[in-house]
Amino acid sequence: MQWKCNEPPGKWYTSKKTDECNQLINMKYLTECPERKSLNDDIHARPYLELNPPEQISYLALLVDREERLREPAHLRLLCEQFGLPQPVNLDSKDILIDFGKFRLKMEVHAEYTHYKIIQQSKPKDPFARPPILSVPGEWLGGLPGKVLVGIHVAILDGSNSKLNLAPENLPRYFDGNRLIGGNIAGGNGAAYSDFLIHEDGFSRLLIVNHQFAPGQAGRCLQRLLEIETYRMLALLGLPKARAILPELPNADHQLVRLTASLDEDDGQSDETLLDELTRLAATIENKVSATYARFNATRSYASLVTIRLEQLRESKIEGIPTFTEFLERRLNPAISTCNSVDHWLHQLAQRISNINQLLLTRIDVRRKQQNQDILESLNRRAKMQLRLQQAIEGVSVMAITYTAVSLIGVLLGGVKSIGIHINSDLAMALVIPIIGYFVYLGAVHLNETIEKEDKGQNG
Repeated sequence: MQWKCNEPPGKWYTSKKTDECNQLINMKYLTECPERKSLNDDIHARPYLELNPPEQISYLALLVDREERLREPAHLRLLCEQFGLPQPVNLDSKDILIDFGKFRLKMEVHAEYTHYKIIQQSKPKDPFARPPILSVPGEWLGGLPGKVLVGIHVAILDGSNSKLNLAPENLPRYFDGNRLIGGNIAGGNGAAYSDFLIHEDGFSRLLIVNHQFAPGQAGRCLQRLLEIETYRMLALLGLPKARAILPELPNADHQLVRLTASLDEDDGQSDETLLDELTRLAATIENKVSATYARFNATRSYASLVTIRLEQLRESKIEGIPTFTEFLERRLNPAISTCNSVDHWLHQLAQRISNINQLLLTRIDVRRKQQNQDILESLNRRAKMQLRLQQAIEGVSVMAITYTAVSLIGVLLGGVKSIGIHINSDLAMALVIPIIGYFVYLGAVHLNETIEKEDKGQNG
């Protein structure tokens, strides 16, 4: 079918007068990729919070396994029931925001963790005196699926509030006098401070000061700062594994060097013994590689996300205070390097073991081939000896058969002589010896040829 449009050129795609033109641009006539909608909407997932300072946020990031993740919707439904709210229809969504009146709750589901933000507006004298999490029933918090990895109390304050005196030199009092880390963020539109310490209540603290945030900028900055801390902690999950394995690697390396020397020097230790030790060492190293592969890969991925989020902060230095970037790079990079070093060492050991194992198997194979060659040569020598022995036996057998036949003829001639026929039996026996011997020899040769033909027919 050919469609025609009578509208002037350049206007056919906007015309509402011609049904034929409308049909030309109707999506229902096109074949759509099944994933198009979800891929397009993914860019809008997990939107930033709309914040109007002053705001307080209590943030929790919990590591969850598969079973705990399945319990999350029911647990969130329970909180709605306690506050008499209708149950959200999107409890299985990866991003849920519920307004409970006194506070808002935002829940986000990620690959290996789930985080909760509890948000409320307030104007306290001390920004961390009464955090929003106190508005949530303690029993519900105690039943949250998962294990807490990150807990942060956040205060977003207006920089123009002279009552709190938000000059950098006055802020340590909100952090129990601890040394602050921070700097100007968002191109100087705000500032952020933290001490990266867990306080007596089990939470760390983050203070964000609004100088002149653009609409939505406070929510973006909050998200980036929380992600920096969350990704930092997730990246560091590989460090305990690296520290536990690191002391064992020199011993494994020394054992591998010893086995390599034994293979090179041929100190009398059997190849089978070397192969057994090498196999056990390979199993140990491969087990550690398998146990740490996913975690170390995740460590590298999360560390790269920390770097990206730090760049997105657009941070500038406040005199006398280390910036987030300076502090985290000095603390985080050595930890990531340790994980990478252990991971690289494990893979190098595995590769070296594989190389040595191949050499040892090659040597064992060569020696077995040599042994097989020696066995074949021995069998050939035995076959030749058996052939010679057989030939000797055949000669004796011809003589024995000839002797027996001649003896029988002698007995026969003796019987004939007894009935009166005079025959010189000794002469007759002497004359028939070569004749009988010749025919016996021919019979033996014919028998050998027949056997050889049958063997050739079976092998051929």
